[in-house]
Amino acid sequence: MVAPLNRIDLLFRHNARTIGGNTHLILPDGTEQSYAATYERACRIASAIVTAAIPEGARVMLLMGNSRELVEMYVGCSLAGVICVPVNTLTTVRELADTAADCTPLAIFVAHQCLDRVSSAVLHPGLRLKVITHGSAAGWDEYEELVKKNGPLARPVSDDPEAPGVMIYSSGTTGRPKGILLRQRGMTENAHMANLVLRYQMSDVALTMLPLFSSFGFCFDFMIPAQSGARTVILPKFDPQVAIGLIERHCVTVLAGVPTMFARLFHAENLAARDFSSLRLMDVGGGPVSDRLKSDLKNVHKIEIVESYGLSEISPVASVQAPFKTHRLGGCGHPLPGIEVKVLGSNGEELPANTPGEFCFRSSTFMIGYWNKPELTAQALRGGWLHSGDIGIVTEDGELSVRDRLKDMIISSGYNIYPKEVENALCEHPAVQSAAVIGVPDEIRGENVHAFVVLNPGQDASAQDLIGHCAGIIGKHKLPREVSFVRELPLTASGKIQRFALREMASGVAST
Repeated sequence: MVAPLNRIDLLFRHNARTIGGNTHLILPDGTEQSYAATYERACRIASAIVTAAIPEGARVMLLMGNSRELVEMYVGCSLAGVICVPVNTLTTVRELADTAADCTPLAIFVAHQCLDRVSSAVLHPGLRLKVITHGSAAGWDEYEELVKKNGPLARPVSDDPEAPGVMIYSSGTTGRPKGILLRQRGMTENAHMANLVLRYQMSDVALTMLPLFSSFGFCFDFMIPAQSGARTVILPKFDPQVAIGLIERHCVTVLAGVPTMFARLFHAENLAARDFSSLRLMDVGGGPVSDRLKSDLKNVHKIEIVESYGLSEISPVASVQAPFKTHRLGGCGHPLPGIEVKVLGSNGEELPANTPGEFCFRSSTFMIGYWNKPELTAQALRGGWLHSGDIGIVTEDGELSVRDRLKDMIISSGYNIYPKEVENALCEHPAVQSAAVIGVPDEIRGENVHAFVVLNPGQDASAQDLIGHCAGIIGKHKLPREVSFVRELPLTASGKIQRFALREMASGVAST
């Protein structure tokens, strides 16, 4: 009987033994790295961690963008039995210090270009290993030197599938990140469940459009391709023109991203001038793409596009649309095999189909908990169900449709208004590339709808144009009262809208 691949290191050991000669990574300079090479280099990094007397269960902080080093660290930390803590590369000096104070790492691996974020508060006396990639600095070990001088780890430190493996700090859309501790089995099992629906293949080529330090990127651009034995093209950070060049050059077949990425990647000029013929499947999470773009991609360019929904606490995928099936408008698929869902009202009552309420989930892939926050963990997992904080419906045939975050809902003149509904209406206008909506205080209505809009290059539209356009799609009470045109929306590194930053911007607009 074959042992289950329920740890990251077990998955990569299996790949090294069975398809070791196959290409795993295509690096930014065009060179290729096999699955066997990835595993061997990870074994050497694991040896360096163990040699530094970093015990099982200790935290190892990673501050680096998409790279082979970050991929190898995920495998190497699993082999060494430590908890890797990937950190957003947009983090500030203060934020990094706060994160380090929270998770108390015994080792830190930093990309050279991020070194200016590492303050003395992070480099505490108890730190046993500090490593720099793609460069050198006084007092730091160089990553490649560690790979060269350390032999492969003889055997993994742990074989426990329930052990913690990765801690991902929430993306900061509320301004208050918290450490979400994930177990080995939860991550591997969740990726397997998602791929039962998506069916990535060994012949597929993925592109890391998403940051690998996010739970979305970790699952779709690291775990699922590895479980499929597919190739992964490393895109260090999202740039639409660079991404298109890599899609064309390496015949990328599968993509995962957020709506803002697809809006920038597939605007009309790119669709007309560039070659996307290799793409067969794209998954969009974090919100729907516009119906117009989805129709063009499916019907004109023959690219299947599906929508998914998830949260880091579930490791991270909750639902995904099955490719080449008919789905309801605004839906994000059925729950993955092994995930239960119910919708609760404000008083905790279970709601019937098609009635908006809070999504609650039950699954074996739940997080262990929030780091150093037992009360918050108990609140989120009360009754054995994960209370997501997301508002949505479950249709009579069991498909999920997300309306919005519970805390982002706008209440105007007693009406509940979901920002995504207004954003979707705005994005149907041909001049709009992306949009985000918030509620701003109003003495009479309670809140007004304030929209922030990014226009497509070369396009023009006035606030009244957009409000008039929306009037034909959504009710009068949902229409934006104010429209601010911006060059770009404030996003997390994983492409999610930072609504707290929009509220700050709206406050600034109001005070001028």
